[in-house]
Amino acid sequence: MRIALKLAAGLVTILLLVLLLNRASPRVAFMGDSITQGWAFPRANFGIYGQTTAQMLARFPNQIPRQNFRTVVILGGTNDIFLGIDPSITIANLSHMVDLARQSRIEPILAEIPPIYKQNGRFLPTVQRLNAAIVALAASKQVKLVDYYDALLNHPSCFSDGTHLKRRGYLRMEVALLKAQSAR
Repeated sequence: MRIALKLAAGLVTILLLVLLLNRASPRVAFMGDSITQGWAFPRANFGIYGQTTAQMLARFPNQIPRQNFRTVVILGGTNDIFLGIDPSITIANLSHMVDLARQSRIEPILAEIPPIYKQNGRFLPTVQRLNAAIVALAASKQVKLVDYYDALLNHPSCFSDGTHLKRRGYLRMEVALLKAQSAR
């Protein structure tokens, strides 16, 4: 039992070192808003502060196809929630980005948005409903899904302002991404 615990602790340490010292492949694009923009892990970071999924979709064709990316991680919807945009519009925008990626032979990976702790968590039910729709979209499109929500749920100390993440929050996102990428 002790040996197994030491081995597990050693593997966790190695994983953390790899995550801290390594960055995402330059062949993996990250499309998103300020949550993506503030993340040091992506080398090909296409996060822009304050953007909705409609704005992400508008720039997607000029930024992602024909750039030699193998994969694109799509994380969007937080600003849609803040602006009261109908979730069906958010899902349609995400779906269109998945289609554009596939047309360019790029593997799309969808992501659930992290919890929003701003304003005493009043947005959490809306985040849960949008994430349920993102999960359904990923299943219907048969694409990988990154669960950033559960990785950060009940960890408000990982957030700097209730929406944006501290380094330890991003580390949780990196672990969730590695899990999703290794899933079949």
